[in-house]
Order: sequence, then structure tokens, then C-alpha cells
Amino acid sequence: MQLSESHRTADDAEPADSPDAAKNTEDRYYITALARGLEVLACFRSADKGLTNQQIAERCGLPKSTVTRFTYTLTRLGYLTQETGGRYMLGTATLGLGSAMLARLDIRQLARPMLQELADFSGTTVSIAMRDRLSMIYVEVCRSTAALSLSLQVGSRMPLAASAIGRAYLVKASEQERKDILSRCLELDELAFTAMKDGLEKGLRDYAQYGCTTSFGEWQKDVNGIAVGFFPIGGSQLMSVNCGGPSSSVSKEFLLDEVRPRLIEIASRLES
Repeated sequence: MQLSESHRTADDAEPADSPDAAKNTEDRYYITALARGLEVLACFRSADKGLTNQQIAERCGLPKSTVTRFTYTLTRLGYLTQETGGRYMLGTATLGLGSAMLARLDIRQLARPMLQELADFSGTTVSIAMRDRLSMIYVEVCRSTAALSLSLQVGSRMPLAASAIGRAYLVKASEQERKDILSRCLELDELAFTAMKDGLEKGLRDYAQYGCTTSFGEWQKDVNGIAVGFFPIGGSQLMSVNCGGPSSSVSKEFLLDEVRPRLIEIASRLES
């Protein structure tokens, strides 16, 4: 006979140290409304000229009525601003959060001269990025004066699965973090899961062969890039550094033969 919740004995309860019990304990501290509000802020991209409540609702998978309350509150607090026509953009309060986070990344100041030297040598864009859910977000970018260098900037995002910088992160990540990432992909859809799994496997093969990850026309068909993951000096937050540019001026052979040893050396110096 199946016992109801009210009639379960102490013997029927989950052990305090069981995985399910631990998950339930964690969930007690999870504030869904706060998480959804942060998702609203996170759905904005650097290329956006402003988003309507409907567009935000579609990106976040939330009812429009719920989003309307969030955008009203976030606007009152300065995290969003409302433009003429009803579109929302990130407000100055979010700039304060981002600036505070970037200010504590001392590795940027240490890395910048090395990144710029490599960018000038190779005529490419050289960047450092950190993971944000299922993408990599740039925290430092140095580019050459070459007319065809990539127009990426701090705050730009790259996909984990298809980009060299994302694959470099996956290769260096712990087994548990990889499992968490794949689990999150599976919650989205099977295609996202398969793409992430393929990206990880490609990254592992590249690392074994080259000591770096590659993406030759896979992120964008006319862009080539390579990347290396590293744990910065004095920090525990995994990062990746990449070098890339238009395939018309930056060939696969040039990246592997000339740039790769220099990029690996930079990652090593930033770790040691």
C-alpha cells in the first residue's frame, strides 16, 4: 500500500545525505522570481537596438504579463530604460555591475600587452573570455590595425559548442561542469545536446593533436580561429584565450604554424 506524505515514517524519509535530499535543500533557497528577473536582464545582446515585452517573453520563455511586471520593476530600479516606442534597453545600473566585475579581473591588465603583441603580429583579434551559461562572453579584446580584423568587443558572446574559444573552455572544464553543461543543453532540446557533445569531442581531439582547439569555418563560414583554456594566476575561474580573423586573410596553416605556439605560450604565462 502506498503511503501518503502525512503517513510516512522516519524510515521512509530520504537520508539526509542523499542526492535528492541535498537537491531539495538547495531548492529551498532558490528564488524563482529573482531568477526570472535576472533572465530578463541576461536576454539582452550587444547588437540589440531595444526589445519589446513580447520579444523578451519569447527569449525567456515567460508569459508576456509576467515580463511586463519585471520590466516595470527593473526600469524603476535603473536596470532597464524604456525608449520611445516602448522598447527596453539595459540601464546604467547594469553598467555598475559589469564594471565592478571587470575591475576585479586583474588578469586583464597582465594579459593586455601580450594579447596586443600577438594581434599586431598576426593581424587578428585576440581575446579572453569566460563562460556565461551556454556561451562565452569576452572580457578583454585586442585587435590589430588590419582592416579585416573581427569587430568583436568586450561583452560580445560566442557559442560554447561551435567556437574555438568555447571548445577550449569545455576541454579544460571539470567532468562535473561538463555534465552540468550537457544537462542544461538536454533541457533545451536534443539538437543543442548533440551539438555540445560534438563540440566537446572535437575540442578533445584538437587538444590531443595541436595543444589547442580550432574552429575553421564552423562558427562562421568565413572565420578561422584557435584557442587555449587556462586558469589565471591567483584565480579559480576558468578562462579561454583565442586568436581569430577572416579566413580570407588568416589561413588555417598560418594559425597552426605561426600563431599556435605563441598563443599556447601566452596561456602558459597567464597560468604560471
